[in-house]
Amino acid sequence: MKTLLLLCCCLLSLGAVAQKGDPQGPYKLPYILEGDDTIPVVNLPIVDIVESGADYQKNLKEYYRLRYNVIKVYPYARLAAMKVREMNARMEQMDSEREKRRYRKAVEDQIRKDFEEQIKKLSINQGNVLIKLIDRETGQSSYSLIKELKGSLNAFFAQSLARLFGHDLKDRYDPTGADKTIESIVRQIETGQIAF
Repeated sequence: MKTLLLLCCCLLSLGAVAQKGDPQGPYKLPYILEGDDTIPVVNLPIVDIVESGADYQKNLKEYYRLRYNVIKVYPYARLAAMKVREMNARMEQMDSEREKRRYRKAVEDQIRKDFEEQIKKLSINQGNVLIKLIDRETGQSSYSLIKELKGSLNAFFAQSLARLFGHDLKDRYDPTGADKTIESIVRQIETGQIAF
């Protein structure tokens, strides 16, 4: 009899706990009314689907190396785009070519002083990624930027020097083709999924 009474008490206490419910209350979702139907609206995060196969581990290592390189050079590309926009806006207000040349030279000297040592320490792969990202951020290849700012002869010499180190300043950014993975990583950075 005591056992039966103890069992009933336990079952009643479990039932009381089950009746409490969620202390925060039910989830409230935005919804759309369609006729008599109520359709909840749920925003899901964007997910990139990647292939897996026999070379999965190798591809994963390459992806993380590329991700590391993009995270390292992306701030430089954004800074370059910002400086180019700022410089073009200020140069539009200048009247003489002499004044524009002096301003370009001052900006170049300042950038060289601030970032030359860091840029020199980049690997060849990081340099290639930087060239692509500068194109992405500015809409112009590095070669055309140099040609526009410093002239054809300087652009030719810069391209020749870059070729010696395995770079091509004329490389264009292709977000749907060869640079699809870089674009995916940059989008993750911009949406805050990857912190840098």
